[in-house]
Amino acid sequence: MTLAPLAHADTLAYPSPDAASFMVDYPASWSLTPGEAVGDYLTLMSEGGTTLMLRTVSGKSEEVEQAVKDSIAYVQENYKNVALSEPADSTQRGLSGFFTTGTATDAEIGDVKIGMAWYALNDGTIGEIWFVGPAEDADGIGEAAAILDSLRSP
Repeated sequence: MTLAPLAHADTLAYPSPDAASFMVDYPASWSLTPGEAVGDYLTLMSEGGTTLMLRTVSGKSEEVEQAVKDSIAYVQENYKNVALSEPADSTQRGLSGFFTTGTATDAEIGDVKIGMAWYALNDGTIGEIWFVGPAEDADGIGEAAAILDSLRSP
């Protein structure tokens, strides 16, 4: 997939600019809903409904394993016709991790594309990324891919 650069991007530092575990660039047209506390998901949403949720979890292997299980269970419980790929190893700007992608059906939206990823960050935490987009929101899905491609850890 060829990723178009973001036309105008804002930079998000999580959990804060002064103590960032990770950073991403996102289009100014996307809405941002911050989490209430460290460890809560922050949400980015495109005008077409594609949503990215990002947070950090402890780098302890049992907690990462639980976060993965919880995410997959959430998908299975809240969507129909779920088809997820086997997890695949990935490196993102020097960060090691893994991801899974797939499709499902949402009761309100219809067919959606789903992605989940976990990357080891430089501060010892794990960056957890959750993606869901209406299948027809090609622009939002493309922008989400560019956002994910911008993930970095200071």
